[in-house]
Amino acid sequence: MTTKLSRFFGVIAQSRTYLSLLYLLLSFPLGIFYFVLIVTGLSVGFGLVFTLIGIPILFVTLLLWRVFASFECLLSKIMLGIDVGSVPMEQKDGLWGKIKNYLTDSYTWKGLVYVLLKFPIGIFSFVVLTTLLSVSFGLIATSVLYHLSEIGILNGPFCIEVNNICFINSYLGAIVVGVVGMLLLFVFLHALNGLARVLGLLTKAMLERK
Repeated sequence: MTTKLSRFFGVIAQSRTYLSLLYLLLSFPLGIFYFVLIVTGLSVGFGLVFTLIGIPILFVTLLLWRVFASFECLLSKIMLGIDVGSVPMEQKDGLWGKIKNYLTDSYTWKGLVYVLLKFPIGIFSFVVLTTLLSVSFGLIATSVLYHLSEIGILNGPFCIEVNNICFINSYLGAIVVGVVGMLLLFVFLHALNGLARVLGLLTKAMLERK
């Protein structure tokens, strides 16, 4: 029982927790960055495919999303401790051989799918992260604000009203709300750790070379 409680409350002191939160937070800007750059490169490249400019633009875009995919593998390893194993791609001589190698490598196309999926994944991660933390910190802040209003630091009586009914009008109510907020914070940290691990395993499943 003691071990379970220590694991439950110890989540707030683990560096892995904050790395997971940072990973989820970074997913949003990275997803937007990947999506805009890749979609722009593909659109311009295919638009100019009948000229001499379009083909190199497409190839550079291909190299970019492979770099992005590799960077995501690195993030998973450093921030989540999930090692996405890689096997070196078979090398072929000559420019056309190397180009053909990239085009026939499954990692290239799995990387494209993953990088494009990073955009909705990033939005989802950001919404879940901000919503859960806002709820818990909001409840904790409510109890603190009530105390500050009672000792005169904040002007006027503090009250949370729903349908003209005051739900927090005593120290007992404020303490209960604060305790609930703290408990939810620990629950949400575990949930966010789990979400980050799921996303890391998704990276491993999609990008691991076998």
